[in-house]
Amino acid sequence: MSRRRKQSSGHPAKRAAIRDKPAESPLVRAAAATPVLRGLRGLATWVGDGVAVTGTGVPRPGDIPDLCRALGIEPPPFKIRTASRVPWLMSLWAVARAADVIQIKGRKARPGAGLTTDALETWRNAFVRTVDGDDEEFIEGAEGGALVALQVLANVPAGSAVDEAALDATIREAAQAEGVTFDVTAGLDLLAFFGAVRRDPGRATLTPLGAHLVTILHELTPA
Repeated sequence: MSRRRKQSSGHPAKRAAIRDKPAESPLVRAAAATPVLRGLRGLATWVGDGVAVTGTGVPRPGDIPDLCRALGIEPPPFKIRTASRVPWLMSLWAVARAADVIQIKGRKARPGAGLTTDALETWRNAFVRTVDGDDEEFIEGAEGGALVALQVLANVPAGSAVDEAALDATIREAAQAEGVTFDVTAGLDLLAFFGAVRRDPGRATLTPLGAHLVTILHELTPA
């Protein structure tokens, strides 16, 4: 019988480093796998050291097919005359700017400092800066809808799905009483983009990342 030499993983110090490397937490792995973080990393790679943009600071129409492919997504099957024709791309672009993953200087997009090696930190900062980027006293629209939906979902038993129509009606009624306007559907879209909710047909469930966001937002709220 032949004897096989036991394979070595290298120098003893290297083997010790491998053994001592802390395992990533489930939240870190979940954050790294979210659509928003995958998109931000792909966008940062595409921007590289810098790429030309339009006068309004968005991708040039002729560059959008290449950008879509860089993000692993099929380009739209129509001629793109303006970036606004690709709403999901504009949402990602807006998050990237708010999170300082990219910076617009003149007619050029350049890399920012918002994309770190810590997936959870990057994800967390991207969400907070996206919903609170204007420093307004009251946050309305999609961002406000996302924040209020988080609060409502945090008050149901963990893992329980909530009917989206009922959620929308509840939030709209409360918003009208306060004289504000929330876009709950767009807010849920934003939360799903960040992996904070799981959406099934007509129902939404808070994920562990969503529960983590609730904790973070409570910590950031002045007492």
